[in-house]
Amino acid sequence: MNRAEGYIVAQQGETLKFELSNTLIRSLLVISFTTVAIEAQVPANIESELVKMGHIVDPPCTAKLYRPLMPANDITSSASPVYPGITLVRDASFGPNPKDVIDIFSADKGPASRPVLIYVPGGGGNKIELQDKEANAFYDNIGRWATKNGMVFVNMQRHGGPGWDAGAKDISTMIQFVEANIAKYHGNPDRMFIWAHSAGNNPLGTYIGRPELYGPKGVGVKGVIFMSPAPFDIAPLEVPAPPAGSNPLAALTDSGKTCGVQGGAFSSSGALPGRTEGQPGGPDAPFGPPRGAAAGRPAGGPPPGLGGPPVDAATRLARSSLPELKKTSVKVMLANAELDPGADPAVNGGIMAFNQILHDELCKEGPDHCPTLLYLKGESHMSEVFSLDTPDKTVSGPILAWIKKIK
Repeated sequence: MNRAEGYIVAQQGETLKFELSNTLIRSLLVISFTTVAIEAQVPANIESELVKMGHIVDPPCTAKLYRPLMPANDITSSASPVYPGITLVRDASFGPNPKDVIDIFSADKGPASRPVLIYVPGGGGNKIELQDKEANAFYDNIGRWATKNGMVFVNMQRHGGPGWDAGAKDISTMIQFVEANIAKYHGNPDRMFIWAHSAGNNPLGTYIGRPELYGPKGVGVKGVIFMSPAPFDIAPLEVPAPPAGSNPLAALTDSGKTCGVQGGAFSSSGALPGRTEGQPGGPDAPFGPPRGAAAGRPAGGPPPGLGGPPVDAATRLARSSLPELKKTSVKVMLANAELDPGADPAVNGGIMAFNQILHDELCKEGPDHCPTLLYLKGESHMSEVFSLDTPDKTVSGPILAWIKKIK
């Protein structure tokens, strides 16, 4: 296949090279404009445990692997400052919902105007993971990493809402708030990047694809990272359905087993002290049985970001983000882990079907619209975001290089 831009293999124990190339070479060759060397390594003891977990979404067991690599302090600590050298603002409100809040990280030393990295979490939308106490260290880790690399970090809390585009509207409101206020924290509102993980990609993909949701300054970001994306609407393109007889939810329901956390991905045993359901850091509503059943999540059905009722083909076309993605000036990265659910090394070299399909379609519009593909060798669905601010540079190295090259 011919690519104008964009295939990165973050290879264990190898040197990554980013070079100008029009040909996809599935080994160590990576892309574009500059040549950078980065050592990337998933620690061997962690990798072996990730392999045992398999192709699932396992926040609590992955947190137990990466928590020892983090500082002693986390959101539950009474120390002030929590992280020396970083000014940290918790739960800054950007909207009317109690969960319309962000955390802001800014290094005490550095330039007066710095790039801004916004993170949109997956799962139920928690900016701090709550499955058990070890999970409370995440996603402050991304904030520390960003500040150490000259950026101001914004961590968004997500929540459900009425309407197919409710989450996208929340992202729009948040971006406009950040544009208006981030200079107070040495952030440059004209140089912002946004990164979504897993279920957070659905509202972010919708936002990027709906110009009517943008604020007065436009889309507001220079680059977007769709990491292990829950597919958003790119009709008329179709992502292959799971194999007949498979259970896609097994990627969630099998979590917690290798480390003995009851409830796995759906546990809230690490909910923050004093927080109640509906508050940031409070316990999530239980994952319910099918809609209309007697117990579990109110009205049944999945938590935010895990799906909704199907719509007809005409509605999907009307809601599709694809037309705007073909035109946008925003640079796009599509990333996934080797151990992601649905990632098969025998198919597209392990690139998830959604990422490959969207990449190939956008590349038809020319090199300026061709996304960067990032394949994270040795990583899992959760380790790819838990590994930030650790010696494991498999994820952080390529992402930092990509951000720096975007003008």
